[in-house]
Amino acid sequence: MIEEHVNFNSDGMKLEGVLSYDENAVNPPSMILCPPHPHLGGDMENNVITALGNVLAECGFAALRFNYRGVGCSESRLGNIAEEYKYWEDVLNNDNYSDALADSTSALDYLESTVGTNEIYVAGYSFGAVVAMRLSVKNANIRAFASISMPFGRFDTSFLSDCKKPKLFICADNDFAASIEEVEKGMLSISEPKILEVIESCDHFYIDREPEIANKVLEFFNCNKTK
Repeated sequence: MIEEHVNFNSDGMKLEGVLSYDENAVNPPSMILCPPHPHLGGDMENNVITALGNVLAECGFAALRFNYRGVGCSESRLGNIAEEYKYWEDVLNNDNYSDALADSTSALDYLESTVGTNEIYVAGYSFGAVVAMRLSVKNANIRAFASISMPFGRFDTSFLSDCKKPKLFICADNDFAASIEEVEKGMLSISEPKILEVIESCDHFYIDREPEIANKVLEFFNCNKTK
């Protein structure tokens, strides 16, 4: 497996990412990975995000994980760490993910121009799950998406009521981001096709359960590939 450090532009800023792929794969399907909020372990080295990237790349996907603006070595227009902290705190408090969506769209554009495939999938974790879902609804080229630990009690999912793309939702049975009751209620407003997987005896962080999560996503994406 090759891991290539890459850069791409978003709103005039240079963002960083890692593109993972099998050097022997020909015209591989592609995947964007949207990390969680920066104040909650949200960078491209997050344990869930890296596990997804590694497992799917080893199984024939080209996987791009990246850092949002102001995270890691990704640029921002803010002057210092305190301003960046406040910016991301405001994003969290106001449920405003427009900039994160713009960064994810730029990552998608980069992946399409670099890998050149029209078979694209998206996975997101926690805050990144919301970004991934919005990205998937917005872009016709995305075939299916996986949402891990979606904060159902906080974010409205009615925008998925008419989404006909295959959807995988993974949650833990002891997840502070959403109770099982909140998950089940949120799933009601989401159209088919959809799958819900509940990981038992597990919390939001999926420590030591990362391979299990990654393999569920891999199986789901493989089932939805172009025949």
